[in-house]
Amino acid sequence: MVEYGGGSVLVWGCMSAGGVGELVIIDGIMDKMVYFEILKNNLQKSAVNVGLGSNFIFQQDNDPKHTAKSIKLYLLYHCKKETPPQSPDLNVIENLWSQLDKIHP
Repeated sequence: MVEYGGGSVLVWGCMSAGGVGELVIIDGIMDKMVYFEILKNNLQKSAVNVGLGSNFIFQQDNDPKHTAKSIKLYLLYHCKKETPPQSPDLNVIENLWSQLDKIHP
């Protein structure tokens, strides 16, 4: 029961022109170790599910957990190419929220 209304759910997901990948519901706080496990268990599977196989460029923002050495090392060995956005305005998730609003206003 939420006493004061509201609430939130923290999720991880990915998307491409070919569709959406896995959606992971995160219980608690996401730190670099939780993020590492999410990538390890879902990134490659998501890429295959949307028809990319191992041929994709992985983009994420510059959140500290995304730029941790352990994450960068994992991506170096498991992604053909990883590139952070060049602009803080580059946020493709806004397009997904727009589509969700059309489906579920």
